Amino acid sequence: MVNGGEDEASRTVPPLALGGTTGELAFVKETVLKKRKENADWALRNRERKAEKRQRIRAENKVIVKRPEDFVTAFRNKERDFLRMRTRLKVRKQPPAEALSSKLIFAIRIPGSVDLHPHIRKILRKLRLTKVLTGVFLKATELTQKRLLVIEPFITYGFPNLKNVKELIYKKGRGFLDKEPFPLTSNDLIEKALGDHGIICLEDLVHEIATVGPHFKDASKFLMPIKLKCPERRLQMKKRPYKDGGDSGNRGDKINELIEKLN
Repeated sequence: MVNGGEDEASRTVPPLALGGTTGELAFVKETVLKKRKENADWALRNRERKAEKRQRIRAENKVIVKRPEDFVTAFRNKERDFLRMRTRLKVRKQPPAEALSSKLIFAIRIPGSVDLHPHIRKILRKLRLTKVLTGVFLKATELTQKRLLVIEPFITYGFPNLKNVKELIYKKGRGFLDKEPFPLTSNDLIEKALGDHGIICLEDLVHEIATVGPHFKDASKFLMPIKLKCPERRLQMKKRPYKDGGDSGNRGDKINELIEKLN
């Protein structure tokens, strides 16, 4: 009996696991192993992407020696733009805001010279048009028309219809609250930002912008500049007016055709 008991005990002893301890080997599901491999591959790609970004930043910040002729050319371009701006303000007579076909203007920053005159750069910053292919909604006033005339070679603008206003805000609209941007997917955040003005949802925001309501300034300031996509034919004729076959300046109702291509 003793020998039989010893044989039975030896048969019930579990096999040795890794490390020399008794116990069953841990079972890991195949999906978990695949997930671990995907995470490891993603971490590797992420490290490579960050390394490439650091290398690109170093290359961009590398000191480039400029020739004196480059400084002279840049200075002449700035002064030429400034003189042309003053000429436009003297020669061009803007119609009164009441005579315009629409109270709403949509302005788009188009590719232009990097070496801008400080006054022109200041106006672009005030209108939040500092980045190429971004657009903003503006109220048609005499001051706005004057500012658009100052920076006309570097923008194109016109009167958007309700359809394009709605699609721009729905597809590419982003809000700005507590110094943080966010997509317009939550009516709660819109109400938190503009609830004091009676704007509690996305439809209210679209209506306020499209109709240039009494709280248009707050609503347009809440909206971040809308990022547009690059068209098939790049906007390259920077300083030729639209009426002369270029891309800059006032397009009137024709701005809707461009919005549909860029949205």
